[in-house]
Amino acid sequence: MNETDFLKHFTANASQLMWFLGAGTSRTAGMPTATDIIWDLKLKYYCREENQDIKNHDINNEKIRERIQSYMISRGYPALWSAEEYSFYFDLTFGSDYAAQQKYLTETLSTSKISLNIGHRALAGLLALDKAKIIFTTNFDEVIETAYARVSGNALSAFHLEGAYAALNAYNNDSFPLYAKIHGDFKYQKVKNLKPDLLHNDQEIQKCFLAATSRYGIVVSGYSGRDENVMQMFDMALSQPNAFSAGLLWTVTSIKNVPDVVLSLIEKAKSKGINAHIVETGTFDSMMSKIWRQCPGRSDEIDKKVRTATTVQVNIPMGNTGNAFPVLRLNALPIISVPDTCALIKTHNVLSMEDVKTLVTTNKSKAQISRTDKLLGFGSNEEIKKALGENQVKSIEPFRIEEVVDRIIHSTGHHSFFERALAKALVTKKPLRLVNDYGWVVTIVDLSVDDPRFNILKDALSDRYGNKGSICGAVPNAGDTRWSEAVGIKLAKQNGKLWLTLTPLVWIEPRDQRQNHKDFTKAKTIDRHNTKASKIMDAWISILFESAKNSDVEITCGANTEFPATFKINTRTAYSRR
Repeated sequence: MNETDFLKHFTANASQLMWFLGAGTSRTAGMPTATDIIWDLKLKYYCREENQDIKNHDINNEKIRERIQSYMISRGYPALWSAEEYSFYFDLTFGSDYAAQQKYLTETLSTSKISLNIGHRALAGLLALDKAKIIFTTNFDEVIETAYARVSGNALSAFHLEGAYAALNAYNNDSFPLYAKIHGDFKYQKVKNLKPDLLHNDQEIQKCFLAATSRYGIVVSGYSGRDENVMQMFDMALSQPNAFSAGLLWTVTSIKNVPDVVLSLIEKAKSKGINAHIVETGTFDSMMSKIWRQCPGRSDEIDKKVRTATTVQVNIPMGNTGNAFPVLRLNALPIISVPDTCALIKTHNVLSMEDVKTLVTTNKSKAQISRTDKLLGFGSNEEIKKALGENQVKSIEPFRIEEVVDRIIHSTGHHSFFERALAKALVTKKPLRLVNDYGWVVTIVDLSVDDPRFNILKDALSDRYGNKGSICGAVPNAGDTRWSEAVGIKLAKQNGKLWLTLTPLVWIEPRDQRQNHKDFTKAKTIDRHNTKASKIMDAWISILFESAKNSDVEITCGANTEFPATFKINTRTAYSRR
């Protein structure tokens, strides 16, 4: 199911959907996942057994992880990522010492470490508005309790193993909201970490879960399906009468990383006629933010507590236009117009953004395709079909994007779609190479170093003796490491208008060598101030636009195709006067 259909389904059925949360929903609040805890236990064990200083071992360092894992394997301990790791390392560290286990979890999951994000506050808001009634979780932390108290001003009591009998009673009496911890609460003795405990879920909480599944649908978030007993509980639920009547919706950050055990569960549910789907929603925070925006009946009071970062309309008058020195030259060019028509692509199967990226790259297509709320593209029909597969494409139709500038400003999907097309348009038919490296960067193709179009850049880089500057080459004493003059490109948004920003820089390849050559980069750029910096900016504008200064220029990605992307940009940068 795509995200748009998921949001429609949730909005229509919110009060009939319960939630099942895994550790992924708590990580953004500063709480560790099961994997984090496993590595912490491994680190402590390794340093204790080998008499190593724990401060000298950063568990986030890949080399240190490899060394520790090799040590564990040498002792015959479970393989990395195996289902036995969690129980094994708790057993290894604490044995049956519940007090030591409690102390460790209390410190690790301390409420003082909780940093609430929009996702937790939005879910608490749904609870407060009776749009969410039941939550089950495998987590031990108090993130949801903290969020509920912050948003609603009330306390949320969690049903756990010590008082499990009360959970079913609360459900039968419609005592909502109901919050139950499948694996217990770390404040109490019976936390289900140790192997004997993991063999069986508490029968009463399991009864409550199974009873709820015959009346409600479920949204699963942040859960990997790694607990065999929990997945067995889901499997048992499929045999309940009217199981998951409002759907079984398993949300994931990326559809590429869905475990086989989850896929099998969804397929089994579908075979029983259940509306079951994997839904790629991005992060928990992103998903909950979108859900909250679609939630009707929000009071202003709760909305302010959920969306603490919501912008408010302010009226700060702009200063008078300056006319005195000094004058600051900015690196932004005004975008006069952007394309408002593109291809609307309909496919036989739902394709995620990751699917689209993989297909376009693998099939070496020239089309620019992106998923916003729809699948949009620039380029020829032929290249679009080449990218996605002839048999995958159902139809390609012209599509007009209403209020296109506003969409680019407020929608990250539209922004990235247009920024990619703009970057491609800038390098079309030029001796330049476009690189995506946490943003778009234009570099010089080594074989074209003598192209006369680069003379203006060489002049701008001249030294004080008049010797023309070099624009690319090998980094001295660094093997195959190369450097090149380059310029970073961004589609910027300011004061309701679109701008193209150009940031000249020195590019180092391969990427992992950049940290090793900071001194080289610094030496190259140390004198790029005022006049020289201005000349370099002029040079890049000349190379990219091949036109006179201070003029409106059109550049196109996918020229002479059914769906070209043409941008009009003025080549005079913005200035600011005192």
